[in-house]
Amino acid sequence: MTANRSTDPQPGAPAEDRTIRDQLRNLTRRQQRFERYLGRQMHVDPAGLAVMDRLVSAGPVTPSELARELSTSTAAMTLVIDRLADGGHVRRQPHPSDRRKVLVAPAEDWEEAAFEHVEPLVVGIGEIVESMTVQEQAVVAAFLERAVAAYDRATKA
Repeated sequence: MTANRSTDPQPGAPAEDRTIRDQLRNLTRRQQRFERYLGRQMHVDPAGLAVMDRLVSAGPVTPSELARELSTSTAAMTLVIDRLADGGHVRRQPHPSDRRKVLVAPAEDWEEAAFEHVEPLVVGIGEIVESMTVQEQAVVAAFLERAVAAYDRATKA
């Protein structure tokens, strides 16, 4: 960030801009706090949580694909997978079409155990969405899409 480009609201900026910015900052902090909480409850470090999130959301994958998707080296990914396997969080299984490869998948009970901790958040967000009008949902969805795009532009993803 350059010295003359502050992220603080400019004098005269609408109060709504500051409120949205503040609430996004609060949301980010709460999300980070929740991830630390989930990691403690599940006995998984942050790198392991990223792997587990990927596996739960998109299914089994090779270690090389995991490393590429999570922007890390294959050596570092191997260490993360080894820790997860030692902790009983993942299992390695043969690749269905290439016997030289393995797939990494969540352990049988991992999703259920994790959901126990995630469920209050899922339910709470669901209740918020249900309480909103269709128009409010559309505005929030559009804002979140634009925020994701801003993150993608900032990281050149």
